[in-house]
Amino acid sequence: MLTLLDYQIEGTINWRTLVLLGSVVWAANLWFFWQGFKHFRLPAWMFIAVPLIFLQPQYADNTTWSISILQQSVIIFWFSLLSYLCAQQKYTWALVVAIAATFTHGNGFFSFLIIILLAISDRKWKTVAVCAGIWAAVGLVYFWDFRTGQNADFGKSLSDPARLVMSFFAFFGSVTKIRTQNAYYAVSLGFLLATVLGVYIIPKLKVLFYKTGYQLSAFDKMLLGNILFLGITGSLIAISRSWLGIDGILAPRYQHYSPYLICWAYVVLLSFFNLRYRKIAAAVVTVGAVAFNALSYFTYHEQVQLRKDGLIADESNWINHRTMIQYARSFNDNIKGVYLEAVATGICTVEDQFSNIVIADSPETDANLRFGEATSYIIDTDGSYSQRFQSISNNHLTGTTYLFLQSGQQKGYWVPTRILHSGIREFLSSGRLRKPGFHAEFLTENLPPADYRIGILNDGQFSWSSQRILIK
Repeated sequence: MLTLLDYQIEGTINWRTLVLLGSVVWAANLWFFWQGFKHFRLPAWMFIAVPLIFLQPQYADNTTWSISILQQSVIIFWFSLLSYLCAQQKYTWALVVAIAATFTHGNGFFSFLIIILLAISDRKWKTVAVCAGIWAAVGLVYFWDFRTGQNADFGKSLSDPARLVMSFFAFFGSVTKIRTQNAYYAVSLGFLLATVLGVYIIPKLKVLFYKTGYQLSAFDKMLLGNILFLGITGSLIAISRSWLGIDGILAPRYQHYSPYLICWAYVVLLSFFNLRYRKIAAAVVTVGAVAFNALSYFTYHEQVQLRKDGLIADESNWINHRTMIQYARSFNDNIKGVYLEAVATGICTVEDQFSNIVIADSPETDANLRFGEATSYIIDTDGSYSQRFQSISNNHLTGTTYLFLQSGQQKGYWVPTRILHSGIREFLSSGRLRKPGFHAEFLTENLPPADYRIGILNDGQFSWSSQRILIK
């Protein structure tokens, strides 16, 4: 919907506009956290920790991948807004949001269930009936020719209940990946966050159930709506994907849910303390949030840079070869026809940012490149597949580097490189964020077998390496 709107306004799909729009919508969630602070009359300085936890690059897919941010991030805003509208008893507008959410992301279909449950808490029986009817009508449209998502296997996931439950909690504790790959830390953090929210909301729900005339406050209803949304989303991901293992739940495109839940838990946690201990708790969390935010940027900055450089390189590769070397051949085959048509009709535009950079008689240097090969295995619902990667690395060049692989007089392929950043101790002792050198990796299946000459574009200066590489 947003993509179509952008196309109608700009005459083409501008991915930069969509990423910017998605980022603004994502940041707008801060307003809902602020409503919690207003409800508990918390001082503004305690809010400093919230944007530091919430806005950081760990969930890199949702800051550089436009479709992901428009789905994964925007859906959270829709549910936040829907919960707020229900809390204000503006159910008509909430239904409009629910329809938008349904066609934004798969779990948006369950937004109607949240409206129904919150309307029941308000004893709005007519609203419940109207919402159920609209939900059924939207469902007919939504499930027409419906197919399960890629890599979704409910049977395999349900076959291991312990893994299923741990995957659910790991989904909400994924911020631990900033420092450790051990998924059980994510499971533990997710369980702790769920416990904090449960300790707050469950007693209120018991009173609502047993005490006639009792009403949840606007904040409690907004929080309940968000808890229901997170619970539904976590359950859907666990049921459909946990068969891949707990690590499969911790994909970057899902890692924004964890800081979102942490921010709600922080608001609730402050309400547990008296004034003195609340100040202490807020001060500790704020210091921790500063460290967390800095650590996130330190850990993920080179990944974000690699994603940007990879998009620039593959834009040129697409123009010259109709392939993107960072994706599997099957993906390239699937999109080729559609994307060719989209570019030909002006729906999408592409630009080769490397035109006129390569000069055949550029100087030749000894870059001391190192080569390696690796095989990775991908598992999906249809089976297991192997992919062969070629790596090229260097331990002394600094700055932004692209590699250029050319066979004979054919048009070459551009390959982005990952910068090497210092470890924490090295950074603290030397002040250097980056180490000399780079590492590049690409799928060999996307390049025709040949003997390739290697060009190096380092900080805008192009030269040829005296070394060559044979792709078999």
